[in-house]
Amino acid sequence: MWLKDDLERFQYLLSLHLINTIAFLVRFIIICADISSASSDAKGYLVPILLLDLGASVILLFSNIVYVLLRYIGPVIFETDRNKMLCCSQSFAWRLATITCVRCDCHLEHPQAILLTRFFTLVFFELLKFIAFVLACACANKYGPYGLGYCIVAAFSFVPSIFTVVVEYLHHHRLWLDYRPDSSEKKKPTYCSGHRCFLPMAMLNDQQTSHWQQTQCPKRDECQSRNLYHVLMYHSGNQRYPPAKTADGQTVVGFHQTDHKAAYSIAKTGFRGSKTGMLGPGVYFATSLDHTEFKAQQYGTYICAKIDLGRTFRTKTRNPTVPTNYDTVYFEHDRGADEFCVRKEQQIQSWIIVVDQDPNERVLKKGNAGRLDSGKFIEDRLNENVYKGCFASL
Repeated sequence: MWLKDDLERFQYLLSLHLINTIAFLVRFIIICADISSASSDAKGYLVPILLLDLGASVILLFSNIVYVLLRYIGPVIFETDRNKMLCCSQSFAWRLATITCVRCDCHLEHPQAILLTRFFTLVFFELLKFIAFVLACACANKYGPYGLGYCIVAAFSFVPSIFTVVVEYLHHHRLWLDYRPDSSEKKKPTYCSGHRCFLPMAMLNDQQTSHWQQTQCPKRDECQSRNLYHVLMYHSGNQRYPPAKTADGQTVVGFHQTDHKAAYSIAKTGFRGSKTGMLGPGVYFATSLDHTEFKAQQYGTYICAKIDLGRTFRTKTRNPTVPTNYDTVYFEHDRGADEFCVRKEQQIQSWIIVVDQDPNERVLKKGNAGRLDSGKFIEDRLNENVYKGCFASL
């Protein structure tokens, strides 16, 4: 991938947006000078050119200024997520800064679409500027030299504009399609069909908020979504997802924690059940992300999975005798820390792997636990700071 280095790509974006801002100011001065001295007929071309360029560039200029302010003095303006300035919350300010203020429920379900929305918004702005350029060419042809200077500057302005749009798409592509912490090779490894993506832990809800266990989803505990992206990025790790007690054949969300190397193997070949356990052989899941902390035997990566429970055997005792015609054994913990064991790997339909890019090695039982053959936990590190504010909730 071109510009894979996150910090380098981010610096390119800052430079390109700065160049585009300077180019807009030059175009603005030229078109205003033409309007002030042009005939009424020529103004019929020049005024729409000005309006189109203003509509495309002023919004982007304003968002860039807000972004710089939030990124560098935001902690002074907003001490926490709940603080407001002039009736504007921090999350809304970030949406303005990243040009993603137009949101709908689909963005909560599919946060991948947020950066794509920004990308297509920028493409729309470029189309407006292209229309202004075409009008300027027509004006210069009919009422020259009015519009000629604008045409020349606008033509050169499209070069950094096109590069900006390309790099903006790469910004989306890097996070959702190219982040592969298990490999630094250019060739993408072959992953299991159930594997959706890797996510750095910094993208989770609890790492994106300043208040402990504050859910970003506006529906909070009443939310019925079981979309894996939504569960991880907009709900706190203490949120529980227990199945209904009476029905069989339910599809639920479960959480599993293991080490880095095992998680990378799961991404490529799928889950492999343990041969023993307090609920028998199979793959074990907790009903919340936080509960995996005291149930797991290996640490470093979290797996959020969508699971078909099939026929479920419920129990409140450890090591129960389970008939062979059940697909899942569900343990009802007296303190709510339920867990369940699925007997067939095929019941696990899809999953997202959340990677701790800076694991606490003292927590690991062995010095090399979870390390790759290179001795590292992460081969491809993603700098999550370059995406700051992009996924603020509604």
